[in-house]
Parts: sequence; C-alpha cells; structure tokens
Amino acid sequence: MFRILYILLTWELNFLSWFICPFSKKLDSFFYARKNTPKVKSGKIKYWIHAASLGEYEMALPVLEELLKKNSLEDILITIFSPSGYSQAIKGPYSGRVMYSPIDTLWQVKSFYKKYAPEKAIFIRYDFWYNLIKEGQINETTFYLINGRFSKNHFFFKRYGKPYLNLLKKFKGLYLSDKLSVTELQSAGIMHSKYTGDTRADRVATIAKNAKQFLEIEKFKGDRNLLILGSSWQPEEDLLLKLLQNKPNNLAVIIAPHDLKRSDSIASKLALYKPKIYTDSSFDDKTQVLIVNTMGMLSSLYQYADFAIIGGGFSGALHNILEPAVWGCHLSFGPKISKFPEAQDFLNEGFAYKITETEKWVKTIVKLNSDSSLLHELQEKSRTYMVLQKGATQTILNSLA
Repeated sequence: MFRILYILLTWELNFLSWFICPFSKKLDSFFYARKNTPKVKSGKIKYWIHAASLGEYEMALPVLEELLKKNSLEDILITIFSPSGYSQAIKGPYSGRVMYSPIDTLWQVKSFYKKYAPEKAIFIRYDFWYNLIKEGQINETTFYLINGRFSKNHFFFKRYGKPYLNLLKKFKGLYLSDKLSVTELQSAGIMHSKYTGDTRADRVATIAKNAKQFLEIEKFKGDRNLLILGSSWQPEEDLLLKLLQNKPNNLAVIIAPHDLKRSDSIASKLALYKPKIYTDSSFDDKTQVLIVNTMGMLSSLYQYADFAIIGGGFSGALHNILEPAVWGCHLSFGPKISKFPEAQDFLNEGFAYKITETEKWVKTIVKLNSDSSLLHELQEKSRTYMVLQKGATQTILNSLA
C-alpha cells in the first residue's frame, strides 16, 4: 500500500511542479538543470555511487579512487542530487561520469535502471529515495551504505519510516561512521551493520602524507605556537582580533581566508598588529600575523598548527575540520554544526571547542597557549582519534570486490 501511495504522490508532485516553476526561481533552476545538463552515455555499469551533495561526494572519493585501481572510469557512474554538489563535482577529474540523480518518480527511476543497470550501488551517508532503492532491489542491484549515521530520532525508526527500514535491511553492506549508529540499527533488528569510521579520515591521511613543506613558514613560526584561521570569514577574524587584544605570549597567526579577495581588507582590519601578506615575502619570525593569499596551501599548512579556527561554523557551512585534526591540532569553530556530526564527535573527544561566548573562548586559548602540557595532551587526543578512524576504505573495498 505504501509503495502505491508513494508512486502516486511523487507523480502528482512532479506534475504540479511544472505549474509552480514559473513562480519559483529555485525550483525552476532545479528542474532546468536536470533536463539540460549532459547525461552519462547509456550502458551497463559495475559501480554506481550516489551522493546528496558535495560533502557526501568527498566521502566517496577515497573509495572511488581505490576502485579505479582495478576498474576503468567507464565502469563507474556518479549521481548527485544537489545543484551545489553537482556544480563542484563536474569540475573534477571524474566529470565525464557525473550526472544528476533522477527525480524519484517511478517512470524516471525505471528509465535510469534500463539505461545503466548498475550491478552495485554505493550510497553515501543518506539521501534514501524510496523508488530509487526499491526499483534497484527489484532489478537485483546490490546496495551498500558508506559513512552511514543514524540517531534514535531518525525517521527510519518512526512508524511511518518502516518501509524505508525494510529497504535498509536488504542492503548487503552497512558501513557506519560511529558506534552509536550500529547500536540504533541493531535495536531496530538490523544486525549486519558495521562500524568502520569515516572514509574521509583515509583521504586526509593521504593528503597529509603528501603534504608540501614550506621552509619559510617553519622560519616564520620559529619556536612559537601557531594559530591558523582556516577558510575564515569575518566572524572568525573578529575572534582573532579579540584574542590578540589579550596579548597572548609567543603566538604566531596565519590567516587563510576563504575568499582571497578579502586579504587586503583583513590586513587593514588588523593593522595594529602589522600583518604581512604571504606573496609579498616580507615576513619573518618577528611577524605576528601572516595572511596567506594563495590557493592550495591550507591542507599542508596545518602541519605547523597548534591551534586552528575553522571557518563557516557561524553560518552553518563549516569547512573541513578533518584536515587539521589529522595533524594533531586543537580545533575551534562556531556553534552552527548540526549538519556536521564529526564536529560533535570532536567535541565529545575533548580536543575541539564550540564557540558560543567570545570571552570564554579567548580565556581558553590563552590558557592553552601558556600551558604546553595541557595543549600537547589535547593535541595527542586529536592525533590518536584520527589514527583510529583510518581503515574504513579498505574494509569497504573488501566487501565490494
């Protein structure tokens, strides 16, 4: 009964959308993109990877890159639901195999399976579309979930979510990024889920292994502690200003703004502290604040950091916090982190700080900066946690082979 109602509802909503589109620019753009962007050439594929948006796509990359060691790119199809995720993935090296996921109407889903007949489907974290999964299971596509997370309030565990839970029970592999999710699924009668950690830990570990060395940054840091503002926006820079006003001893600062065009305005704002611009090459170990105005350095710069403030936490668009954590770094970020469960994990582990009151945060950083023993203890927690997270990719690959 549920399936019939769902099929009718999705058909009706899709039909109504054509009348609503002229009055909704966002909705019109959503459907226009799906109709007019290129589709991957039809043909049976071995691996279909589905991601909701850019964050999930990045979770898929470690597995994708390992699959490509034994398979050709033509064996793989990547679908993405959101325009923001698609617009970024299409710029990457796998653009020829990236397209929008079909709308979850039965006729579009059937058309998808007729064109591609995927042997194995790899879903990343969530984005469970009922028709898309149900029709695949009918067509004998084998499903896997990577980096899954489930809380006790997840809709799967509600009465109305039972049809979705039944789909999940038929997944061959359920690889979860936290232990609590395993417990929740077991409580719901799904016993074959497995805690593996987050595939992104493998990715950032690889990035760290290949990190570039910057001798000029080593000289700039000298014997000081180093605070890096990674992908910062104005709220993070305002925090830094408050911190500097407290005159922390022996602290160097690097600012890597998300928008490099803001470098000069940041320098003006912090003029009292005589900041230097990286490309001017006029900084030394007496410089307190250095503004990095080039792309591609940040992930490698974290190797020198003792502290990091990660941008985006005040807007709900938190940037990558795994890259600094892998180096063993105390992290700070704004409070809007509900979409980033790894941030809560870091808080639980004790090596991260959620900034809700500026003065309290300043006092915390000043204390850590002057207490090397406590700082090193927290840094080791960060490093150890990331080491324990490694290995998810290989575990998953062993199942996919």
